Amino acid sequence: MDNALNPRTPLKIAVDNEHGALRFTIVIIFIVGWFISFFILNAAIPNEGLNLIAIIVSFAITALFTQQIEKVLKKRWPSGRTVQIDQNTIKVVNKNGGQQSIDGDKQVNVHLWRFAIKRRSRVPKGWLMIACALEQDDAYLPVYTFMSPEQFDGLRNNTRFATLMSQKEASKSTGGIGQTDLRMAGEQRRLHTAENARWMNGAEMTADDFQNFIKQLQNQFPQWMPSVL
Repeated sequence: MDNALNPRTPLKIAVDNEHGALRFTIVIIFIVGWFISFFILNAAIPNEGLNLIAIIVSFAITALFTQQIEKVLKKRWPSGRTVQIDQNTIKVVNKNGGQQSIDGDKQVNVHLWRFAIKRRSRVPKGWLMIACALEQDDAYLPVYTFMSPEQFDGLRNNTRFATLMSQKEASKSTGGIGQTDLRMAGEQRRLHTAENARWMNGAEMTADDFQNFIKQLQNQFPQWMPSVL
């Protein structure tokens, strides 16, 4: 999005490409598709007892079919939620018109963090969750994306994204009583609060949209947004 580089041009980003309703629908399509394909193949391929060939082949066919359906649905079924930046406001707007906003002309606390994906799911194991939360008057506006380690290494100031530690790791790292330990403990508490906000209502973006969002904030609100990209 070229307009991310122009602080005077409003930015609007569709978020939550893989929203909950879409994922639930994909699961249902897979289950139903597997049942139907197994029923057909089980009848077409004679076998005594459990028909393993029909199970395996029907699974493979259904998986490929579901992948194609998912691609189509992602393009045609948006979440209806957007993140927008105008002249002085950053906001998340829902499909029903409700919104959460941050006043860019007032003081905003910026939280930047990351953690590695430890279990394979829809995101490959080893990839990184990268997040930015804007905090104002105890309200949080969190956005995030997923990046491969190579993509993350390509970011100019990636050290700005602090590593989010587990509670156990944080306790071990802050076991001393020095100023550094106290500062780290405070930072981890703030990041865990921001992470909870992300888990509850964070807006997921593509890696490109996330970078455009960060650049727009840097260009438009340099008084509080640190230079990250």
